[in-house]
Amino acid sequence: MATVEATTEKVQRILVDEFNDVRLRKSGGFILEVGSSAAFVEIQAWTPDKDGNPRSLIYIWAPLGRDVKPTDELFHWAAVEGQQFRLGTVTIIENKENGTCFLQFDHTIMGDYLDPAELVTAVGAVMYTADDLDEIVHERFGGKRYTDPSE
Repeated sequence: MATVEATTEKVQRILVDEFNDVRLRKSGGFILEVGSSAAFVEIQAWTPDKDGNPRSLIYIWAPLGRDVKPTDELFHWAAVEGQQFRLGTVTIIENKENGTCFLQFDHTIMGDYLDPAELVTAVGAVMYTADDLDEIVHERFGGKRYTDPSE
């Protein structure tokens, strides 16, 4: 079984061994930039197992667009095309305050029995898929990519 701390240490070793530019985040976790997107890797506590031992999850996500106008076409795209990936899914987070949406591509794996190849594959899949999908979101639905400046 794996605590968040133990999983974080293992994830850091694997990421640093496999990727060129891995940065620590002040809020915890790691960030890996690629093209116009980035993968965020966060280790989270999960429910204990049946014996009360701690378990952890590795949540990998990448931004696809921010300040995107919510439309029926956007929600349809996310619900249909955005769900057809083997490793990852498109998620829309609505911002009711400003009437826009944040889109991300995300995937979760268990941290307890982490295999290095599984982590590297999952991070790569999220990172490179998001780098492609953010262009589609930007061109079809507007909004800003991760690398676009804020106003």
